[in-house]
Amino acid sequence: MYDMYAMKILTTHCFICIINLSLVTKYIFIGFIGPMAKKYYCPRCKTKKVMEYPDSIECPDCLLEFDKKQIGVIPDDEILAFTEMGGFFDSFKELKDPEKAKKFFDSIMEDLEDEN
Repeated sequence: MYDMYAMKILTTHCFICIINLSLVTKYIFIGFIGPMAKKYYCPRCKTKKVMEYPDSIECPDCLLEFDKKQIGVIPDDEILAFTEMGGFFDSFKELKDPEKAKKFFDSIMEDLEDEN
C-alpha cells in the first residue's frame, strides 16, 4: 500500500516536472525565435512586409534591397537600393586606371582655373 502511494506521488511529481520543463523550453525558444515586431519597412513603397536579412531588407513588391543601417537615419527619398548604389559606383570604375584618374583630375583643375 505504501508502494502504491509512493508511486502515485512519484508519477505526479514527474508529470509536473515534465510540464514545467516544456513550458520553460517553450518560453526560452519563443524569446529567441518567436515572432518579432516589424521595425523595418521599404523606403520606396512603405510596405512593412519586407524580408529581413542580417544586414539588409528586401521588398517583395519593389524587388529592391536596402541597407538596414540607412533606414530611419537617412530620409526615405534619399536612400539608394544596392542596385542603384552599384550603378553609381560602377560609373567611377574607369578612374581606377592611374592615367585616366590623372586626366580626370587635371581636367577638373583646368576647369577651376578657367573659372578664376
